[in-house]
Amino acid sequence: MNVTQGELVVRGDGVGSYLYWSDRRVAAIASDNGINFKGRFNWAVKAAPQGVGAEVSNKDRGDLSRFETARKIEKALGAHAVVGFDTPPRARFARGVGQVHMARFTAGPERDKGALFHIRTASVRGQQVDLVLFGSMDNFLGRVLRPEDAPETGWFSSAWYAIAELLESRGRENTSQWDDPESLSVEALKVALYQGSSDDQGEQDRQPWTRGYTLGHADDSEWFAQIYTDVVLTEGRWRLRGSMSGAQRILVGAPVWVRTASQASVTRYADLRSRATGADRRRLPFLR
Repeated sequence: MNVTQGELVVRGDGVGSYLYWSDRRVAAIASDNGINFKGRFNWAVKAAPQGVGAEVSNKDRGDLSRFETARKIEKALGAHAVVGFDTPPRARFARGVGQVHMARFTAGPERDKGALFHIRTASVRGQQVDLVLFGSMDNFLGRVLRPEDAPETGWFSSAWYAIAELLESRGRENTSQWDDPESLSVEALKVALYQGSSDDQGEQDRQPWTRGYTLGHADDSEWFAQIYTDVVLTEGRWRLRGSMSGAQRILVGAPVWVRTASQASVTRYADLRSRATGADRRRLPFLR
């Protein structure tokens, strides 16, 4: 799996594994956009008086697979799901291929089952694009990642209630002190990059498994997201540092699915923490 400029390239062999899949969001997207998943008919070859002919039966072959469902949604939405980020905001859906970072977010609508995803990519013109997506731990398939894998320790944003309101209203309401889309989007990105951090943020930027709430990351993963807010930061307004210094366009929404090449594509931070010894262990405040 990889990305070319402005075009999503899917592996031709179709081999992969869904790490995350939201049945509820898939059903809502289909209902809202008139996408029908039924009606796959069986074709039967039957002898006819003048030769062999094809006949279609009225019995469908059952539900579509996740792969078939995903491709049908992508085809139906077409250009409404942005790939190259070469059009101005607001995107309604987005998709791509790349590295996906995953953590917990326990203050949103999902409460103790909340999951947080961060994806950093670039537009076809080189503009940095950050996606911050909020979903549910229940949608991780096969319990590859579990809530108990992420220690609840370290910094937690005071903007949690504003982000929860954004998610519950799907970007339509904001009664918080971060009362414009740029401000709230910056706060959401701070959560994605710094939640669970302790004193040494610089070191933890490079080693996210040393922060609380973090679960892992998946390489070379196809992802599809529904977008609630989409902003381009006003040049000169923000003085962002560290991991946030290059932020230009921020999209906040919800993940619909994440598909990896295999389970070997997933790095579980719980494994890294369990193997930490000596100086590495001392950098993990929740293991001291």
